[in-house]
Amino acid sequence: MSIQGVCPVLSVPFHKNGEVDYASFESMAQWIIALGTKSVLFFGVASENIKLSDDERYELLEILLRTREGSGLQVIASVADHSADLAVRRAKDYESMGADYINILPPTFFNPTPAQINHHISSILASVKLPVIVQHLPQGGGVNDVGDLVTLSEKFDNLKMVKCEANPPADSIKRVHQLSNKKVETLIGWGGIHWVSGAAAGAKGIQPGCSLTDLYLWAEQSFLDQNRPEFDQRLEKFLPVISEWINTVEELVAAEKFVLAQRGIIESDYCRAPTVVLTEKMKIQALSLIELAQSITTTRTR
Repeated sequence: MSIQGVCPVLSVPFHKNGEVDYASFESMAQWIIALGTKSVLFFGVASENIKLSDDERYELLEILLRTREGSGLQVIASVADHSADLAVRRAKDYESMGADYINILPPTFFNPTPAQINHHISSILASVKLPVIVQHLPQGGGVNDVGDLVTLSEKFDNLKMVKCEANPPADSIKRVHQLSNKKVETLIGWGGIHWVSGAAAGAKGIQPGCSLTDLYLWAEQSFLDQNRPEFDQRLEKFLPVISEWINTVEELVAAEKFVLAQRGIIESDYCRAPTVVLTEKMKIQALSLIELAQSITTTRTR
């Protein structure tokens, strides 16, 4: 069991009154599975995880796990609690519910010390038998040196991957592999905008938003075919736009929702506040990428 290739981060749809749209979420999960996606991350920043209640998180995860039955889709369930006690409880819950991996977003609130972060991650690793992925997001605070994370793999065999989100991530990826003697594998975050350099450094996969999963899978196919010129050409058709959107997290979240709603995958593009209003330029860019995705689908079905 390994996470490779395109592993989208699932959005959470809301009704226009701000309530979670569970039916749209299930439809979105079915669409992701129908594309042939092998794994997903839930919950991530793109899921508006910080804006969800515990009851909503558990119900959404139950829907996802039920929907994926028989599909082979691997589910990475993310634990982002600031408290180690709560994080351990949640990780155990997700394990018992049937998640395949646990993802840890280390605490950053009020600048915890390296020792406190180490305790937090170690507590979760010790509490579950599932393979674990730890996010390295230095620009978000918390762990600066990715080597501090790799050291934990010497004690905990279930630390299997590090999601490298330094910007750019290539040096972190190489450092993880070097320090762990390639025992710990790596993923690329940040919308996959550094896919080329990250893959060259040895990363196994990327975790972009989910609204254009078909475009990422389309690009991945040329990568798997070892057709580098075609891979570069395909990425050039959409990654520059993603690079613009990801300048601020709320813009990326709103753009993802807009694309999903315009494609009819979810009913509403509502985002819980704090959020942003998309510019007309971003909407035009989004519609252009939707058109590209539709043209690819049409070509494949001929």
